[in-house]
Amino acid sequence: MTYGRPREFDIDRALEAATQQFWTVGYEATSLQDLLKSMGLSKSSLYQTFGNKHELFIRCLDHYQQSMVDKLNEQLDSSDSVKQFIDNFLEGVIAEAKNSSGRKGCLLVNTANELSQRDTDIAKAVTDGTGNVAKLFQQAIELGKQKKEISVDTPTEHLVSYLITAISGLRTMIKASAETSTLKPVTDLIIKTLF
Repeated sequence: MTYGRPREFDIDRALEAATQQFWTVGYEATSLQDLLKSMGLSKSSLYQTFGNKHELFIRCLDHYQQSMVDKLNEQLDSSDSVKQFIDNFLEGVIAEAKNSSGRKGCLLVNTANELSQRDTDIAKAVTDGTGNVAKLFQQAIELGKQKKEISVDTPTEHLVSYLITAISGLRTMIKASAETSTLKPVTDLIIKTLF
């Protein structure tokens, strides 16, 4: 009994390549040929492993948000304070404004703007991904309150919504070519509001 040839490619690496492709130019502008080239796969391998372009994109959204949450968890664990964690995160967001190789923004925010109004499956993936990022910020803010770093009386869920909304706005402004000099006062205000 034969079971076919084993896969000869790294699924995670192929998924990361597809994620980068979608993140760079968006869903609509990414062709099947772009995906095959960036992932280094044949059409049959792509379809057998990931399904069609739409299914692959939803997997990429999940991969993207999970990678972000894992990275943020590590940064929170290694930060000396919650303020340092959030400050470093915001600095990383506006550092993209100085990036000469392109301003990709956030894949979740980009996708919300591009597709969420007309595709319920993608809208759900964006909502789920944003929700997972929000949970991490909720954990950080609750920790900040426990450590008395955050003394404002505003409920945690309102602070999380404020932070997510502010970050989404910053990322959108960066994609619209806003300069660092415009963005830095905004991040300073976010820190001042929280701390």
